[in-house]
Amino acid sequence: METTVNKTLISVLELKRLMVDLLEKRPDICIRFRLLGDLWAVHFMRVMRVTEKGAVLFDEHTGLVSVGDLKFVMQFEIDRPFQGFQPYYHYEVTPAFNV
Repeated sequence: METTVNKTLISVLELKRLMVDLLEKRPDICIRFRLLGDLWAVHFMRVMRVTEKGAVLFDEHTGLVSVGDLKFVMQFEIDRPFQGFQPYYHYEVTPAFNV
């Protein structure tokens, strides 16, 4: 029996794992996010690289976007279903200031 995970609160570690999985398994799926104190990113972006703390993404409209530390991502969404994550659903990222 297959179950769909409908979690709305995601840890920074889970977000990082999702981004690695998108990079390695589904580079056609894009992500966009809202950083602490900022508005939502305008466009969905492809994950290009995931570092120890951050990530580099590609926005086809503006070029490369770097996130120095994923702990500043407050919300995110993806544009296609993947591993129980639903498209265009705003997932909250738990604050992790000690990561």
